[in-house]
Amino acid sequence: MRAVELRQLEYVIAVAKELHFGRAAARMHVTQQSVSEQIRRLEHQIGAPLFTRTSRRVTLTAVGEAFLPEARRTVAAARHALDAGRRAVVAPAGELRFGHAEDLGPRLFQLAVPLLRARLPEVRLAPSPMTTSDQLNALDDHRLDIGFGYSEARPGLASLLVVREPFVVAVATGHPLAAEDAIDPARLSQQPIIVNERELNPWLHDHIVGHLRAHGAVVTIHREISSLDRLLPLVLTCAAIGITVAASAAARPFADVVYRPFTDPCPLADQRIAWRRDTTAPAVPAFVEIVHELRDAGAFVLGVPGLPGPRDGRARSPRTHPGAVRTPAAGPWWPAVRGPVTERPAACRPRGRARRCRRPASARRWQARRGPAAGGSRGRGGLRGVRP
Repeated sequence: MRAVELRQLEYVIAVAKELHFGRAAARMHVTQQSVSEQIRRLEHQIGAPLFTRTSRRVTLTAVGEAFLPEARRTVAAARHALDAGRRAVVAPAGELRFGHAEDLGPRLFQLAVPLLRARLPEVRLAPSPMTTSDQLNALDDHRLDIGFGYSEARPGLASLLVVREPFVVAVATGHPLAAEDAIDPARLSQQPIIVNERELNPWLHDHIVGHLRAHGAVVTIHREISSLDRLLPLVLTCAAIGITVAASAAARPFADVVYRPFTDPCPLADQRIAWRRDTTAPAVPAFVEIVHELRDAGAFVLGVPGLPGPRDGRARSPRTHPGAVRTPAAGPWWPAVRGPVTERPAACRPRGRARRCRRPASARRWQARRGPAAGGSRGRGGLRGVRP
């Protein structure tokens, strides 16, 4: 059997559009005889006519109606393959389509994009904020190259565990639980609780609800929400208690709302990047390698001071004053609970029995030139200053 030529399919599509062989030939920049000849050959292979021809009109037959959609899909697929090859010639790595949970994307971009540009400068990153469920569906449909969100390892997809971060409890400062250093899950029994919407991330929802029930809590879900922006106003009114992940807590400091950790064993949420095992995007292996290197260096361990930090076994959260909440990307320390809290500079923390304050190096040099009369005395560890 003779193979069908792509040109024959294009002629069928043109005639079906114009319903006229002459206009279809002009559209394809060939003679009418060529169009008629190729379509007759195709009809001979099929064994039935595709068009009904009269002196006044041309119409599709039932066979033609069934054949036309498949012909269009075949031509479109061939053009797509040709375009992909041309793009690969111009830019070998092409575009990297990246889906991410809203609170996770900025931190990853800040760390990974400079390294990706250094290694593959021709790659264009196309980020899209998406729920984890949407990311997984987009990966299945080849609409996404890499996803980054909270999930467990999924069969059929390759994945890399980036970091495990704790769930935290959000309560208003006037709530009795705000006075607790850590919250026992059983204390949340029959309390109105706000959790993430299950439809958006079934694994995250079931993971925290299952942990509460396994540790003695009678779970009463007051509301399911799609974002932390909707959770915090409800928590502020003491209408309910919120449960979220530490990354969201760090990204959303909110006046008169505090975050408290769970007692051990603290429930942890897995941050993962995921990609198709059969991916052909050249930039995917390079991006995965970069994230792997950053993870091993502890770059994703940001944490919420005063709360248990993410766990990857390689780095620890910064030591800070309890009750402070840090924004991502080395932002300021925000006072969170029990009134304003001011972090004492690291150089002014107590040392042993004496409390000393090391002045900046420039101040010590200036003091040394002026001598002891200007205040302070020279000592082995620099000048002794005023006790804080």
